[in-house]
Parts: sequence; structure tokens; C-alpha cells
Amino acid sequence: MYEKGVQTRNMIYQTAKQLFYDKGYEKTKIKEIADTAEVPIGLFTYYFKTKDKIVQHIYSEFFTQISLRITEATKDGLDNSILRHAILSWIYYEIIFSDANNRRFYYENLKKTSNYRIMNKTASQTYRRYVEDFNVVISDHDFQNLLYLDFGARREYFLNYFEKPLDDTTDDVIFLINGVLPRLLGIDQNTITTMLYKGINTAKTIQYDDIHFLV
Repeated sequence: MYEKGVQTRNMIYQTAKQLFYDKGYEKTKIKEIADTAEVPIGLFTYYFKTKDKIVQHIYSEFFTQISLRITEATKDGLDNSILRHAILSWIYYEIIFSDANNRRFYYENLKKTSNYRIMNKTASQTYRRYVEDFNVVISDHDFQNLLYLDFGARREYFLNYFEKPLDDTTDDVIFLINGVLPRLLGIDQNTITTMLYKGINTAKTIQYDDIHFLV
């Protein structure tokens, strides 16, 4: 991609993120993104096709930024994938939950589709490490079905979380949702509990103020 193309794509992307933050996913239209970015609507569809493609990129970039920060902050390494995922999840949701506009965007997308459909590749890679780290014997078919079960339950929980709303803290959320799949995989209960508590406490020691979900 030529430099001008990169700049144009980035302008569209940053404009979309700002509009998603200011107005929400549902009220932001493709034409408005193109008009605000001062590009023809054809360039939007050329680079991103749909709004959902931008959403996928937002989530993927957000996940990657947090993951890199964890790597930088834990140079001595981490015990296993459950621990690392707990740290990442706590920062991930703390950033989203602490801002009303982030919460709205997350909720609107959750109503429309599951996080698994947005982040299926990343989710599969993350949970595959659980299988490897704990020597879980499971077929690809059963593994995939457990992912569907995990993300289905996760989606219903979060819909309830936003619509009630629940009083669960970020600590409560991570201890609950990050414990589901390890238990389904048959990983030792005490190990799961220890790693989740350790992950939550470690996450609180990491500086992440410069990482943003939308803007």
C-alpha cells in the first residue's frame, strides 16, 4: 500500500473510532464516516468494506496493545496462559467499563453479534495455549464446541450485566468469565483460582493509561 493509501486508510479508521465514541455504533453511518474523513464513500468500502470490518480491527488492535504492554511489564515471564489471559482481560474490561461511551459501543456490538465472531482467531489462539500448557487431551471438534459454549455464556452474562445493570466489579467479572473455559477443559480447580487471583492482582500493577479502546 502506497504511503498516501496508508494515510487515507488511517484517516478513515481514526474518524470512525471518534464517531463510534461520540455517537455509538448504531448511529454512526458509513456515509458520515466518509464525509467526516473527507473521502469518497468508495474509498471507505475499498479499505474496510463494512462498519463491522472496522469494529474487528478496533478489537484486534486493542487486544494487541494490551498484550504487548503485558509483555513489556512482565519481562521475567508468566507462569502460564490462564495467568496471562486474566491480566489481559482485567485491563481490557477495566478500560471499557470505566468509560460510558466505551460501554455503549461494546454493548451495541454485543447485541448485534458475539465477541467470538469478532475475535474468533484470537480467541482460538488464546485458548489453544490453555490446552498446551495443561496437557489437555481434546479433539478439535470438542475444543471448538467448548469455545461456542464459553462465548455464548459470556455474551448472555454481559447482556445481563449491561441491561440490569449488575453491581459486579471488574475483579468479579474476570474471576467469573475467565474461569469458565478452564473448568470445561477439566483443569484443576485450585490452579484456576490461584492463577485468576494472581492475574487480577498483577494487572493492577501495570500502567495502561495510554491505551485506549476507541479514543
